[in-house]
Amino acid sequence: MKPKSSEGKGIKLILGDCLEKMRDIPSGSIDAVITDPPFGIGFNYSGKKEMNKNPEDYWKWFEPIYLEIIRVVKEGGFIAIWQSQQYLPFAWKWFGSNIHIYIGAKNFVQLRKTPINYGYDPIIFQYKGKPEIRPEKPRRNIDFFVANTAKFVTEKNSLARKHPCPRPIDQTTEIVENFSIGTVLDPFMGSGTTGLACKNLNRNFIGIEIDETYFNIAKKRINL
Repeated sequence: MKPKSSEGKGIKLILGDCLEKMRDIPSGSIDAVITDPPFGIGFNYSGKKEMNKNPEDYWKWFEPIYLEIIRVVKEGGFIAIWQSQQYLPFAWKWFGSNIHIYIGAKNFVQLRKTPINYGYDPIIFQYKGKPEIRPEKPRRNIDFFVANTAKFVTEKNSLARKHPCPRPIDQTTEIVENFSIGTVLDPFMGSGTTGLACKNLNRNFIGIEIDETYFNIAKKRINL
């Protein structure tokens, strides 16, 4: 039987469905959730296209997960959720009026046949209640960061590139370092970028990933 989890100092990786696995996490026990879920725009993951390809179906799928995220986060804790440009008009309806849109900008954009290409991803920022669990003196608490996405073109054989939608480590590190403290949970761990950022910053991390291939990539990147 293959292992369902892997642990190191302050780091725990869990293989399985995040909705199911988060139910095992006590309420109000996590300091921050920083995660990049599927966008629900018909992307391919491991050769399988997303089923939730419109805003109604996407939120029907994601809302129970979001409610679990709210449950496990401590009062005053931080939440960051990557989202698509297409569904940005629904953000306030879905996540509430207390959100802040963080601009996850890119220094390289893959040009597509569209009148306007997307140069950034909107990241939903919010605190559960008053923003109390956060760095006292953050180095750079500004609402944008230009990531080195060109690295994914020049380093085609990197472990991160084995995931179809890798996140740049510099951008993720910026968010973890400046907006969160304590234990970070990533319910959609993917190739482990958030976990690697937490390891580099000596933060505790819990990562959940449903796809065994990506789970094993994350283990290698985080060196567990």
